Amino acid sequence: MIQNNSVSQVQSLSLAFQGLVIGFILIFPSLLSVDIGNLHFRFSFLIVAIIYFWPRAASYPASLFSIFLIGIFYDMASANTLGMWALAFLVLFMVLETMPHAKYGLGRTMLGFSLSLGLCFLIVLLIGWISLGKLPQIGTLVLNAIASILFFPIIYWVHSIFTTIRGPSSVVSFRE
Repeated sequence: MIQNNSVSQVQSLSLAFQGLVIGFILIFPSLLSVDIGNLHFRFSFLIVAIIYFWPRAASYPASLFSIFLIGIFYDMASANTLGMWALAFLVLFMVLETMPHAKYGLGRTMLGFSLSLGLCFLIVLLIGWISLGKLPQIGTLVLNAIASILFFPIIYWVHSIFTTIRGPSSVVSFRE
């Protein structure tokens, strides 16, 4: 009995650590600038995908700490207001944690991701407004959000492959 409990705790911490590592990896494509003609955008909101797919079986305190680290690292790497993305990611995680989860197809998952991205967008907009004293460039943020939504099916596809390879598990459940 004690051994099963400790294995469960180890798996729970391992899932939070895996989320942290994948979040750090996703920061780099989030910082890429893309220029197509006169359009200049980034995939700034791509990290919302890792929070959206965060395993429910992961340790809650370790998940909060991991998401905070992802946010702080992203703030520093993108030269934004320190704590802006960290706060947005933490609020998003806490909101998503209370939502029921079920396995959905790409359409409903994209809708859920888009709503999550919208919440994160509003928090970033508000914190940017407070820290800058004026509204951030809304057009740029909207373009970055749209680019992240358009890129999301690739992340969904990779996540689906990972879930298929891993197989069904009673320990790991994702918000799909």
